[in-house]
Amino acid sequence: MRYAIVGSGKFGRELTRILLNNGKKVLLFSRRATEIDSINSNSKSLTGFIFPNAQNLTATNDPSELSKARYLFLTFSSKDIKNALSSLPINHNQTFISCIKGFENSLGLLPSEVLIQKFGVKKKNIIVLSGPNLSKEIANKELTATVLAGENNELLREIGKDLKNDYFIPFLSSDINGVEIAGALKNIYAIVSGYFHAKRVGENTIGFLLTKSLEEIRIFSQARGGESETFLGLSGVGDFFSTALSKDSRNYKFGECLAEGLNAEEALKKIDDTVEGYHTSKVVYQKSIELGLDLKILKFLIDLYTMKKSKEEAAKILVPDHIENDIRSKL
Repeated sequence: MRYAIVGSGKFGRELTRILLNNGKKVLLFSRRATEIDSINSNSKSLTGFIFPNAQNLTATNDPSELSKARYLFLTFSSKDIKNALSSLPINHNQTFISCIKGFENSLGLLPSEVLIQKFGVKKKNIIVLSGPNLSKEIANKELTATVLAGENNELLREIGKDLKNDYFIPFLSSDINGVEIAGALKNIYAIVSGYFHAKRVGENTIGFLLTKSLEEIRIFSQARGGESETFLGLSGVGDFFSTALSKDSRNYKFGECLAEGLNAEEALKKIDDTVEGYHTSKVVYQKSIELGLDLKILKFLIDLYTMKKSKEEAAKILVPDHIENDIRSKL
């Protein structure tokens, strides 16, 4: 077996469909026995998703089966990366392709860092897949670009060829840290974007906000070893704008709820789904303090979880105390 997909959520299903349509054999792992039975019997998930070329698909809830695959796509939530990986057989000859956008909550580590530091996986056996990849649009076959980041360019090209089709286009990068951090942090600032849009600020203010949000993402990433050029690419600017301007984004919707005056717990209850940016923001805020970074927009968001803010108070976070350079190397 060449490929295994760990996680049968929306993105995991779309990756499975792409690989099956490209003639690849796929092992799909889910913990839900009823879903496994449905897929293996009817080529259909519990949500009604129909898998093509089902003769090449095997679904399982047995973790030991994953050791048969050469490449493992990790598509589960970031908040419990360590626990999820602890239940899987870690084969150090396999390549792990992380599609996870966020930090592990309890450890404050990126997914690749968890694999390396807690499970002994070598960096050369880790690839990060990230970019402006809204599952709903991939399902509708909207033209979509993604980024594969890793140390082995030949391996990246091999996997890229297996994923590429008329609407899903992979690009390559060597900046694992930068691509991974950009994918995690864009969810945070999409919350702020949803909040500001719901407060009906002007387009000038939105342009101001999004630019300074990108600056905070870049500065945090560089402090963690990311390359500045990455933020001009698909995993940086591309992913940020597709999420920060999308009303289909859970993070954007969460920001809208905060603008209604709900606190974080009330907003989470209303969304009733995973909001990666909320969990990530708390980890990144703590890390920013440790790194000595003054990320004003992030600090505003953390305060917003427990305190209501007026439109005027929100706009003030963008205004510096004195005249500054447009692009700064340090906040």
